[in-house]
Amino acid sequence: MKCRLVDVFTSQKFRGNGLTIFYEFESLTDEEMLVLTQEMRQFESIFLSGGPGRWSARIFTMEEELEFAGHPLLGLAYHLHQLHGSATESQEWQIHLNGREVTLSSRWEDDGAFRASMSQGKPMHLKTLSYDEAAGFYEALSLSPEAGVPYSAEVITTGLPYLILPVNGHLDIIKFNVPDLSSLLASYGAKFIYVLDIGTFEGRTWDNAGKVEDIATGSAAGPAAVYIFRQGLIQKNPIMIFQGRFCGRPSEIEVFLEFDGKNISNVQVAGNVVDVADISFSS
Repeated sequence: MKCRLVDVFTSQKFRGNGLTIFYEFESLTDEEMLVLTQEMRQFESIFLSGGPGRWSARIFTMEEELEFAGHPLLGLAYHLHQLHGSATESQEWQIHLNGREVTLSSRWEDDGAFRASMSQGKPMHLKTLSYDEAAGFYEALSLSPEAGVPYSAEVITTGLPYLILPVNGHLDIIKFNVPDLSSLLASYGAKFIYVLDIGTFEGRTWDNAGKVEDIATGSAAGPAAVYIFRQGLIQKNPIMIFQGRFCGRPSEIEVFLEFDGKNISNVQVAGNVVDVADISFSS
C-alpha cells in the first residue's frame, strides 16, 4: 500500500498543514482507514479511489470521518496533477465526496510553485448568536465576553458548519476550560469553532476537546472570509486568512468570493502545495 505526504497552504516543506494521501490500496474498512490516519498522526488523511473521470475520496481525522474538509482536497489536487496533469496547463478535477461533487483546479505557476484551488459553492448563514449566546463560548475559551465586541458570532457553512467567534487580539491567551464543546456547538448548528482575529484575519481552531489544534483549515477559511465580508472588514478579493503560527507551522489561505449581484454565489479557497515524501507500507 502506498501513500504520499504533502504540505498544504505553504510554499515551503515542513510548514503549512501536512496531509497523507492514501492512493494505492485494496478496499479498506472504515476502521482500517481510521487506524491508518491515527498511525500517521496528522490532523486529516484522504483516501482516493476510482480513476480518471470517476474519482472518489473519503476524509478521516484521528477521531472520525468528515463529510467535507479543505486542505485534504487541495493536497489531493497536487497528487492528481502529478499523475495525470500537465506541466504547462491548468487542470480541473471532479471529486465525489460523501454525496456531493467538488471541483478542484490545479496548475504550476511561473515561479515554480504549485497552486490548487477548490470551489466550495454558495455559503449558507445558519445563525447569528446574541451577546448572551456567544458569552458561553468566550468563557469556555477563557476569554472575556467583550473580546469580540462589537462583532457578533455567526454560524456559517460552505460544507462544514463553523461557529466564527470574533476576537480583537487575545489569540495567544486562549485556553479550553470545558471538557468538550460538541454539544454546545451542536445546539447552534455548528460542528467546530473558529476563533478569528478581526484585526489581522488570523484564526485558530481545534478538535472540540481543545487537545489538538489544526494548522490550516480550508473548510473554515471559506466561512471566515464570508464573515469578514459580511461584517464589512474587507470588500475586495482575495481575502487572506492566516493560521498555524501557534503550531509552529505558519500557513496562508487565499479566498475569493464570487457574486451574483450583491449575493455571494461561490467561495473559492486556494493555496500552495509542496511535496514531502512517498511512502510504501510493508505488507
